[in-house]
Amino acid sequence: MMSAVSVMSINNRPRRDYSPYLLKITSLPIETVLEDIRDFKSDASFAITELKQPHQKVYLGKLVEGGIYPIILEHLKRCEDETFADVLGEERVGHDEFIESPLVWVVFLANSLNYLQDRDISIEIAENIDPLFKCIRDDMTRELFGEQKFWYETYPTFLAMVPNLVTKSRETMDILLQKQKLLDMIIQPLFWQMYRPDIMTDQLAVKYFSPHMFTAPMHTLYYIVARICNQINDEGQQTHNIPERLNKDEMKQLSEIGYKAIVSEAYDPKCDITFMAGLLDLIKLHDPTSKQIWYYMLNEMGTSGCVDNRVINRAVCHGSKSTLDHIDATKLPHVLFVLLHKVPPGDKLLPPLPDDARYAVAIDAGLLQMSMDMILRFESLYDNDLYRRFLSIIEGANSIAFHPKTQKAIARVDKAELRRILSKPQLHSLGRRNELCDKIFGTIAFFSKDIAPSQGPKPNFGGVLETVCSSCSKELEKYAIKRCGQCKKRIYCSRECQANDWKNGHKKECKLMLQQDADTDVTGHANSGILGSEKKKLKLQKQTVQVLAAAKEMFIESTPVVLWYANLNDWDILDCVVDINFCVSPPSFEMKAAADFLDNFTKQSIHDNLKRYIEETRADGALTINVMFNPATGQPGDKEATFLNVQINMPGSCMKQGSWPAAQKSMLETMKEDDPDWQGPGHIFAGFAPGKSLMDRWVPPRDAM
Repeated sequence: MMSAVSVMSINNRPRRDYSPYLLKITSLPIETVLEDIRDFKSDASFAITELKQPHQKVYLGKLVEGGIYPIILEHLKRCEDETFADVLGEERVGHDEFIESPLVWVVFLANSLNYLQDRDISIEIAENIDPLFKCIRDDMTRELFGEQKFWYETYPTFLAMVPNLVTKSRETMDILLQKQKLLDMIIQPLFWQMYRPDIMTDQLAVKYFSPHMFTAPMHTLYYIVARICNQINDEGQQTHNIPERLNKDEMKQLSEIGYKAIVSEAYDPKCDITFMAGLLDLIKLHDPTSKQIWYYMLNEMGTSGCVDNRVINRAVCHGSKSTLDHIDATKLPHVLFVLLHKVPPGDKLLPPLPDDARYAVAIDAGLLQMSMDMILRFESLYDNDLYRRFLSIIEGANSIAFHPKTQKAIARVDKAELRRILSKPQLHSLGRRNELCDKIFGTIAFFSKDIAPSQGPKPNFGGVLETVCSSCSKELEKYAIKRCGQCKKRIYCSRECQANDWKNGHKKECKLMLQQDADTDVTGHANSGILGSEKKKLKLQKQTVQVLAAAKEMFIESTPVVLWYANLNDWDILDCVVDINFCVSPPSFEMKAAADFLDNFTKQSIHDNLKRYIEETRADGALTINVMFNPATGQPGDKEATFLNVQINMPGSCMKQGSWPAAQKSMLETMKEDDPDWQGPGHIFAGFAPGKSLMDRWVPPRDAM
């Protein structure tokens, strides 16, 4: 539980010695003390602020029962319209017998809230303290009871009183949050030292303000956020249950806090720095304990969606600084993951989804370089989840690398900077952290190149595949290449070869890539959740073409391994499916028996459609490739839009041998030549056992950049 902030004394003590009154106060009639307070007598007013001993608390309770709070609140109610001299009366001003500052009333409220654990009292104060709030929140005039001195004198005590109110009960907190500008009054003082020289350089601030006064609003905000997130119960105790996803109202409350401006509109109407963005400034300035609180708040408010480009930019730039400590290294990756992923509203089963626009901003700000640099700098943190969290971030970037904004950001990555980091000697002794660098490098190398439809198959893969006509396998010079007029992907030496290839299977493939509806060949999930408009259709069509082009390039580079793996497991190559998954980082590339692949689809209609497609593809002598990717048109929270499976076929005519069975037979002969002792399928060959995926992760060579 967060400890209540205590206000022990008054900054400006009067000249009069009130200690005799304090010694005898508990023996005085309640009515006498209340009358003295009502008449602004200094002895009684100052004495009640010191009722802290156990035997004195009983008397304090009697004062409460007698009605001391209505008296104090009535005095404070006059602060909006009257000067302090008007409230006291001109004849009382300057006399030692009467109080000289309204601070005494605020001190009493703050201390009594601390020493009397009474929920009803806190509610009464919360409901009747609006006049004081209105005066305190005016940071331009900065007057309380008509004087700036009283405003500066009272503000620290006010900041200490608010957490004592907020922590009493959820009901009290909700009452206070409904007060106009209350959050501004708590948040903005945290940034006065950076953004409000008019306040902090005033001589009154030098006299009455101290660095410790800003601890209270920090704890207040922590308590409010933790209470909204249900991590503190009604008794103010921390809960240790697994936190549930917040409901719509709770998300809205967190967003309101995160989007608050750090400077008052009256002072700077153009200030667009939100509290979320400003938290990164506070993290740089504060001590380790405070930093952990700010990171906690960034993490929790990030789930509410109050994330803008400035927040992401500052977070990435903060991670690139040389002044980071171990707290930053352990907390920042968690915060970055939250900032870059959107929580699907409503459905508690769906995980946070990577966001295209957010990732693009982060990558442009140096996310990938920062990730590798932090892994290298904080080697001692290897055993915690620093590595795993960065891995999740990079996999998130990879899973949406075909989305337009992220794709362009990856293409803009400073590759020279990456090479500089990769050249560091300690990189070679990092174990699994070196794997993370490989994943980052693989993502950049693969997705930063032009993945639009290229000019046909890649050349020279062990004699199995050549740069040839897609129909007759004739080698082509660059000037002689003719493309399919629709997909621009397949190349030919003549119109006759194009016609033959069209009959041999390209008709289906080309139709899939360029169809208007994408209704008949895009499977896995219903299109209704994605294709809600013509604009979305075109967007998905463009992305699908890019994905399929990249998938084919990946497949072509791995064709020898595909044939090798089929022989190793004694599979008929045409009874197999090559499964490429762009939802992980780097893309996974696996080969499965068709029956095993179909078992992954439990929905009968999808299963039957895929089975029919594979059978038709086999009949045409082609190999089925299944490609999974995240559609850029999907909306967070839409189960039907989280991924798509697209099937394409690879005709056997693209092989030098003229068909897949012939190419498989040729590879089998090569395998026997390489290992004369090989005993056929089931025998360990070249370090690989049957059933082991040779293509578990595909990482392009580092010189691909």
